[in-house]
Amino acid sequence: MTPVPTDNQIKNWLDWSADQLSSIIDDPRQEAKWLLSAMLNCNLSELQLYHSEISKESAEKFEQWIKRRSANEPAQYIAGWTEFYGRRFNVTKDVLIPRQETERLVDVAIYTFQELDHPRLIDIGTGSGCIAISVAAELPHADVKGQDISLTSLAIAGENAALNKLSNVTFVQSDFLNDYPPRPIYNGLLMNPPYIPEDEMDSLMAIVRDNEPVQALTDHHDGLTFYRHLAKYAEKWVFSGGWLIVEVGLGDHPQKAADYFRTNNFSQLEFIADFNGDNRVLKVQVQ
Repeated sequence: MTPVPTDNQIKNWLDWSADQLSSIIDDPRQEAKWLLSAMLNCNLSELQLYHSEISKESAEKFEQWIKRRSANEPAQYIAGWTEFYGRRFNVTKDVLIPRQETERLVDVAIYTFQELDHPRLIDIGTGSGCIAISVAAELPHADVKGQDISLTSLAIAGENAALNKLSNVTFVQSDFLNDYPPRPIYNGLLMNPPYIPEDEMDSLMAIVRDNEPVQALTDHHDGLTFYRHLAKYAEKWVFSGGWLIVEVGLGDHPQKAADYFRTNNFSQLEFIADFNGDNRVLKVQVQ
């Protein structure tokens, strides 16, 4: 193993970091650069152009960050933030790390509601607020609400709304599986629910299973609880003619989720593929 650098040269610290991370990451140097740029609050190009050395204090902090990453802690939790849909979002271990595939759900929501004069949308299980905030930012004429059962998650979502300087998104605590609005008040419902079956949790990548909040990953059942519930009670949330836009898993999960809507007489269903060609978004019209 490469010894810890005794100087403050960035190149030497990146060489050491890449060596430390080489056994757990395919591109360790790139991840080390991202962590260092996050710590120095600069982007990758600025890191290479303007920084050749770091302070002793930064070197000590970076060493600790790399040791945490070597222990399989996600880089986003170490840095305390990540990027989603071109914006910065604070994240802690209380919320799921926003993922690139979920950006497809945001794409679909923007396309679906952009022509409405003043759409009212709700994001169920908002977590960090990444979906609600991204849609609100792209549709400034929309009124977007993020709902979550976790007060800690809602606090983080509120921070992210302020960070992104948005006033057309609000957050509320509620239990989706037990609470309903008094009447349907939304044009659309967005949701990335916990869809990993409980019996598949052990086979999940360790970095996800051991770090991200369990309640955001699995329903402790078959991974279909939230779809079943939504198919049964969608009309309590969304106006007739409105849309449900939900993320789905891989394999046979999308068809299983869609079957609940078909069974409940929803006829307008569409799958939207991600950029890998996998059906990851299910779009359903409320009758």
